[in-house]
Amino acid sequence: MSDITALVLIDLQAAAFGGFGIPAVDRPDLVLRNARALLQAARASGIPIVHVQHCAPSGEAFAEGAPGWPIVAPVAPEGSEPVVRKRARDAFEGTDLHSRLQGVGARRLLVAGLQTEHCVAATCRGALRLGYAVHLAADAHSTWPDGPRSAGEIMAAETAALESEGVTVGRTEDLVGLVRGDPQ
Repeated sequence: MSDITALVLIDLQAAAFGGFGIPAVDRPDLVLRNARALLQAARASGIPIVHVQHCAPSGEAFAEGAPGWPIVAPVAPEGSEPVVRKRARDAFEGTDLHSRLQGVGARRLLVAGLQTEHCVAATCRGALRLGYAVHLAADAHSTWPDGPRSAGEIMAAETAALESEGVTVGRTEDLVGLVRGDPQ
């Protein structure tokens, strides 16, 4: 069986980057720059791309149709790139993400997006349970601070936990090299 790679971009929606009634996530420019680099490399290499879009309840910043709900312009889908709309943290739960990935023969996923300790973590764990090899771009996911914990502390703790569970964590430039087929 071939080892087809797919890029999964999670919840990179306008509200997370400021200006829609909630503050921007930590490191918004870095996350967008790196997610865009992964997206451009995937497009250039012809690997499958799936955009995931959270659909929160009415009245929330990420509510379907709200001004902050669209995927932010620098990483917006193009052409026939599919968008999987989800209502749970795990992008596999209640969606057709797994069947889409199976349909293109993907066995390895590159993951970037939001929110580290919620949708990114849950989707990485869901992918592991389904037998995918998962690579998380350490510098292309983010979150907000929560109480006494800074966003950086949350990201570091969750990234370490995911790595201990079998997720391969790497820098965007290394994952771009993987997409391009550079020798490891």
